[in-house]
Amino acid sequence: MANRPLTRSLLRHFGNLLVSAIGALLLGLAAWLAPPLLVPLLWAGVPVYLGVLLPRWIGRGERLRRAEAARQADLGKWGFACRDHAGPWLNYIDYPLLQRCEQFAGRYFYGEWLIIHDGLLIINPGHSSVDLQQGEVRYDFARPRTYAWDGCTPKVPFYWLAILGIPDWWEKRHPILRLQQGQVQESQVFWPLAHPASLVHDALYQYLNVAPLAKHEADRLFFQMLRQAGMVWPLAFAYYLAVRLFGALEVRGPAPANSALRCATPLPASAQAPALNFDAPTRSA
Repeated sequence: MANRPLTRSLLRHFGNLLVSAIGALLLGLAAWLAPPLLVPLLWAGVPVYLGVLLPRWIGRGERLRRAEAARQADLGKWGFACRDHAGPWLNYIDYPLLQRCEQFAGRYFYGEWLIIHDGLLIINPGHSSVDLQQGEVRYDFARPRTYAWDGCTPKVPFYWLAILGIPDWWEKRHPILRLQQGQVQESQVFWPLAHPASLVHDALYQYLNVAPLAKHEADRLFFQMLRQAGMVWPLAFAYYLAVRLFGALEVRGPAPANSALRCATPLPASAQAPALNFDAPTRSA
């Protein structure tokens, strides 16, 4: 499971499924309330489908080539490759972001964009060097990189004119922990409501095939962070149910083992980081 071949279906995609679901709903309502609208709705579906398919089709070969090159680079550097995700990349951070989660105590994983170290998550840790023969990885926290994510999935480009998909809702101030000059610092960002949760969830999902956590744990943390950000329970549960039922369908079963790599770089002190904790076994159904 760790190194699945790269596949990106042109038709079996969240965008197509979303458009199909909306279209089926409209056709069902038309058949029930206004049968003469069925034929016009079917014709209207053609440009709608083209609006979703064309941005994925044009440039598809180059995107696949770049994704495969990145995958091979990961395999050569780390000995594993993360899960593939096609974007679009709408948001970014250019500093290491920290999150404490006691559920991950005793878990250890080191990757290009994610560290899990005894309950401490670091997203976008910075430049790294790996010695596979020695089984060591080193990070340069003083050389930050840029990590991008799409917010709550799916986000679907439509004719290069608009982005359709799951809303991240209104902007508000969020407290975060970031690494700056080697020190953990409390800061605030003015982000949409779901951004902190979607950022952490995306980073965990990116490494679900190799990191020592089960899918349901990442989903549960997503729900906890949505609630912590102030999202009302019914909406947060709907978002949780969506990722629980439809997210990362190919990753099921027990969590992988801890990383075989050792981190030779001292990690920042994290005692002041607020912790999220929840009780759950380490197996996904």
